[in-house]
Amino acid sequence: MIDRLYKLMWLVLYILASIYETFCYLKLRLQAFILWSYDLWHSSAAITRRDRAFLQSCKAELTKLPQHLNLIIGPDPLVSVSEAVVGRILLYAQIIGIECVSLYDVRENMGHIVLERVFMSQDAFWRELQPNQYEWGLRECPSKAPIKYESDSNGCARNGTTSENGNVCNGDAYHNKIQTPLKIYQVTEQDNRPLIVKICRKLFQERKTSNVQNILGDRKQLEQYISDEVAQHMQWKFVDPELSIIFNRDTCTFGMLPWQTRFTEFHTFETGRCVNAESFAKVLYKYSKCEQRWGK
Repeated sequence: MIDRLYKLMWLVLYILASIYETFCYLKLRLQAFILWSYDLWHSSAAITRRDRAFLQSCKAELTKLPQHLNLIIGPDPLVSVSEAVVGRILLYAQIIGIECVSLYDVRENMGHIVLERVFMSQDAFWRELQPNQYEWGLRECPSKAPIKYESDSNGCARNGTTSENGNVCNGDAYHNKIQTPLKIYQVTEQDNRPLIVKICRKLFQERKTSNVQNILGDRKQLEQYISDEVAQHMQWKFVDPELSIIFNRDTCTFGMLPWQTRFTEFHTFETGRCVNAESFAKVLYKYSKCEQRWGK
C-alpha cells in the first residue's frame, strides 16, 4: 500500500513538472516569436548596427571575456539551432572580440550544421586553413572612391589598413583598424574519445620500446606525450575553451574535448529562448561574474 502511494506521489510530481516545463517552453517560444516579428520590420543592416552598438556597450561593462568560445549542440529535438542561428552567434562573437569558436554538433541526420553553408549565407569572407578549421570575418564593402595601391585619404593602404574615412560595412566605419578574422574549428567525433583510444592503442603497440617505457615511467611525460599527439592530430594552437554554451535540455558535454575542458565554464542555453544579441550578452555577463579560485 505504501509503495503504491509513493508511486502515485511520484507520478503526480512528474506530471506537474512536465506541465511546468511545457509552460516555460511555450512562454520562451512566444517571446522568440515576438522578437522575430519585431526584427521582421527592420533591414539586416539596421539590425546589425543595433546589435553592434548593444554589444559594444556590453563589452565596456564586462570584466573578462573568453578568448575561446565552445558551442555544443545536443540531440534534443526541441533545440532548434539552425545555420542562421550559428551565423548570428559568429557575428556576435566577432563584434564582442572573441578570438576563436569551436562547434560540436552531435546531431547525425536532421539539422546538422555545415559551416560552409553558414559562411555562404553570410555577407562575409571565409577560407579553409586546415581540415575543419576556418577563418571567418565581415566582408568590407567597397568605398565609393576608387581603391588605390597606395595610402589615400579616402581609400585603402597597400597593407590593408583603412583610413579614417575609408570603407564602411553595414553602416559602421572602421577607423584605422581591421576586424580581426574569427578562427573557427568544427569538432568531429574523431576528435574526442576515438582520438584518445587511437593514442593509447599506439602506446600499447609500442610498449616494449625504450622510448615508450620512459614515457610510461613518468606521469608528466605521459601527459605531455598525449597533449602533443592531440595537437598534432587537430593542429589546434588556441587556448582551451573558457566558456562553453550547451544547446540542450540537459547539461552534457557529449565527450567534447575531455582533455581541454578542465577550466571551462559550462552554460546550458534555455531550450526555446531566442538566440539574439541580448541573450548572448546575458551568457557573457554570467561568465564575467564567475570567479575561478583555482583551489584557494
